Amino acid sequence: MINMHWLIFGALNVFGFSVAAIFQKLAMKKSDSDPVTSSIIFEFLLAIVGGIVALAVGFTLPPSNIWVYLLIIGFLYAYGNLLFFRAIKTIEASEMSILGSAGTLVSVILSYIFLNERLSAAQIVGVVFILAAVVVINYNRHKFQLSIGAWQALGGAACFGTAIIFDAVILKSYTAISYLPVGAFIIGIILLLSFPKSMKKMVQDVKTINTNLIIYGVLYTFSALMFYIPLQYGTYVSQLSAVGRVSIILTVILSAIFLKERSHIGKKIIGAILTTIGIFLIR
Repeated sequence: MINMHWLIFGALNVFGFSVAAIFQKLAMKKSDSDPVTSSIIFEFLLAIVGGIVALAVGFTLPPSNIWVYLLIIGFLYAYGNLLFFRAIKTIEASEMSILGSAGTLVSVILSYIFLNERLSAAQIVGVVFILAAVVVINYNRHKFQLSIGAWQALGGAACFGTAIIFDAVILKSYTAISYLPVGAFIIGIILLLSFPKSMKKMVQDVKTINTNLIIYGVLYTFSALMFYIPLQYGTYVSQLSAVGRVSIILTVILSAIFLKERSHIGKKIIGAILTTIGIFLIR
C-alpha cells in the first residue's frame, strides 16, 4: 500500500524539508545562537523523535558488520551538519538550499571513482547545470566570489555527499527506520566529544531552548521518515530523490515569503531551476 502511494510520501518529504529550512534559519538568526550547541541539540532531538517512531514500528540494533560504516558516516554527518549550521548564520536559507545540492556532485564523482559507476552524457550535463547554479547565485558586480558562508555550505554538502555513499552500504543490511535515530545519536556523541566545552552551554541552551530549533528538529525528522518509510517497502531511491529536488525551488519561494529573502530573487530562481534540472539529469 505504501509503495503505491510513494508520491504522497515524496510530496510530504519535500514540504517538510522546505519548511524545516525556514525554521533552521529562524533558529540561527539570533546573535547568541551557537552553531555547535545547536548542531548537538538538533542531533539528539532527531535521535529522540526518530527513536520514538522506531520503537513504535519495530526498532532493531545495528548488526556488527556495519559499525565501522556508522562511525565513518557519524563523522561526515557531524561536521557536515556543523558546517551547515555555521553557514545558515551568514547566508540565506534559499542560497544554502541551492549550494547544499552540490553534495550530489560529490556522490556522483565518488561513485564513479570507487564504485565503478559509469557517467552518462546526461549526468555530465547535469553536473554542468549544478555548477552553473553555484556560479549564478555567487556572481555579483561582474565577478564570481564565494563568501565564507557559501564555502561552509559547500563543505557541508561535500560531507553529506560522501556520507550518502556509505548510507547505501548500511541500508543493505539495516532498516532505515532504526538507522535514523541510531545515526543521529552517534553524530550527537561525536560532536559532543569533539567540542567538550560546549556541554555547559548546551545545558544552558536546553533550559531556554530555542522553539524554532525544536520545530526544525521535528520537521526534519518527519521529512526524513517520509523519505525512509517508502524505501522500506520497495520504492526506488531515484524516484524519491527526483521528487525531493523540488524542495530547492519551494525553499526559495518560502524564504522570499516568510523570511523576506527577496534580494536577487531572479538569480535565486534561476539557480534553483538550474539545480533542479541538473539533479534530475544526474539521477
